[in-house]
Amino acid sequence: MNILAQNKRPASFLAILLAFILCPIPCTQYPAFAAFEDMGLGARAAGMGDAFTAVADDINAIYYNPAGLADIGRPKAMASHSILYSGLSDGSSLGLSNAAFAMPLDNGRLGGLGFLWNQFSLSGIYAEKAMQLSYGYRFPKGTSLEKFSVGTSLKYLTHSFSRLDEAYNAVNSVDGISATNASDPVLVGANSKSALGADLGILYRLDKHYTLGLAVLDANQPDVGFSQKDPVPMKTRLGASYKALWLLLTSEIKMQKGPGGTQDKQFIFGAEKTFPSLDKGDISARMSLGIGDREFRQITAGLSYKISKIQFDYGFSIPLGTVQNTIGSHKLAMVYHFGSPTADEQAATEFLEQYKKIREAADYKSGRDTASLDDPRLAQINAEVEKENYQAASKLLVDKAGELLPDTSVINLTRRLAAVAAFYPAMPPKEGRDKATQLLSSGIRDFLRGKDINAMHELSYAQSLNQQDSTLSNFVDKAEEVSRIKADRVPVTFNRGWPQYKIEESDLFYAQKKYEDALERLDAAMEFEKDNPIALKKSGSCHYLLGNYIQADKDWERALKLETDPTEKEKLVKAIAEAKSQQGPNWQTPATAGTTAATATGPGAAAAKETPKPSGKDPREIEKLYQQGADFYTKSDYGKAADIFRRILTLDPGNTQAKKALERIIRLSR
Repeated sequence: MNILAQNKRPASFLAILLAFILCPIPCTQYPAFAAFEDMGLGARAAGMGDAFTAVADDINAIYYNPAGLADIGRPKAMASHSILYSGLSDGSSLGLSNAAFAMPLDNGRLGGLGFLWNQFSLSGIYAEKAMQLSYGYRFPKGTSLEKFSVGTSLKYLTHSFSRLDEAYNAVNSVDGISATNASDPVLVGANSKSALGADLGILYRLDKHYTLGLAVLDANQPDVGFSQKDPVPMKTRLGASYKALWLLLTSEIKMQKGPGGTQDKQFIFGAEKTFPSLDKGDISARMSLGIGDREFRQITAGLSYKISKIQFDYGFSIPLGTVQNTIGSHKLAMVYHFGSPTADEQAATEFLEQYKKIREAADYKSGRDTASLDDPRLAQINAEVEKENYQAASKLLVDKAGELLPDTSVINLTRRLAAVAAFYPAMPPKEGRDKATQLLSSGIRDFLRGKDINAMHELSYAQSLNQQDSTLSNFVDKAEEVSRIKADRVPVTFNRGWPQYKIEESDLFYAQKKYEDALERLDAAMEFEKDNPIALKKSGSCHYLLGNYIQADKDWERALKLETDPTEKEKLVKAIAEAKSQQGPNWQTPATAGTTAATATGPGAAAAKETPKPSGKDPREIEKLYQQGADFYTKSDYGKAADIFRRILTLDPGNTQAKKALERIIRLSR
């Protein structure tokens, strides 16, 4: 509220204040107050100085950045009330009340929807009301826009005032204080005005922790003037946030055209820390510091208490060096969370249970080994896992963990079981399962037994067959976090399954003469389809052009047994003969060798003319492969790194560096 923020004298003239609200005529002594100022929503964001544009992770996203509604996990309702600038010398009462509701559409696959009712009142003589409908959508994973969420809001704005005695005794426009004994043309005119406003929002997630946000409030600058044009100023908010499990850091730049026509800027830095409890509820503390143009200085603080489905928020802010005789603004809010906890909330609860038990073990040391379910001590847990009753198995293990600590491998198994149980408490009956569910079941089994590379391949394949399953997608995210192996996802636009996608990827590398990379993709495809004739033919061609004639011969022989097309069979027979002819110690390259071998697979004419290399190790090629493997390892993409090191050992079985690197990855993946 600009008149309060800029006037250092005690506010004591309600009529003067009302006049400036209703008549946007600049005044040197009292800067103009703009209607529909940004007064925030609820109390949680207020505790962080309203630096919420890049956070937008709860129902408050309706107001601050509608793009955040895309990730609303379950329906939520909120009611809040604010007392603004309490303690003013003239007893003025500035209040703000809100009611909001938000819900996901089709479990979030179609985004999220929110509704907001907002009312600001000034001592019963002036009121602003807003009704707002907001929508947010997150682009599907596997697309080029998967890191983006977008949102928009449509607002119906209304403000009105009550005619006081001062309406018939206007204030002098020259000195802004003395009376004229004449009616004020504004105050005796229409006493209400409505307009439509629009907000826009974007979120960009750099990774699982860092997010950028942009929001433009009142983008269309709706005209709410009573007697002359008075547009609501457009407000631009640009923010960045870092979010961990129980810690949030946020910063924001706020820009808005000021009364003098210049661009006002404010810089806010906020933080939130949550102190979780399994049975006593969660307590969160937050604070912020803000600085900006026109002597803007502000400090805020806040607290929250959440237990079960109910959350209470409190926010406090006080201006420094501007408004005098105020004890600050106070905001209270209550949020109700409908339905059962989301999968992420369940996972956090399970993690907290594990963390509590770990803290109780004095000599616990971190580690990545996962306890074997074949351990006799875990017989009951293993029995439930075999039945695919993961929630029951998780509870049994948590109950039993106290007896087994400080065995770090048990803690790691507990974490994995908790992650599975949060998303899949129990699997459906085995009879009648589709392929995606079968792969999911197999992936979970390998994940629990520490076979992470196989598990991530199986989960990637399962997701490729069911791209719209948000539960599966979120579980793959969690499995990535636990295993530290990145899933090899298939784009949403590709609907022919993970193996076929790997085969098509191999064609791109083949065309670039990157045969090792092409083989890596083909091997991944044949992990699930060992007898895929297309993959076998392409694999044979790659091995041939790398000089691995024995393996090329084996791949083509297998492909020949599976091939039904007579023309393709004839090509394979010729290719096999050429591969056999190159297996002698003193071989000569036939003029047509490269061409015939390549045409057996038909992946590209350019590569077909490549002169085959003699068998044996090439130090430069091995060095190049090792560097690629090291790059994947540093990115925690252990699956691809392991494939590269295995390729080196195929070319050079005695390479000790590759052996050690592969052994290290295997230990990490167990």
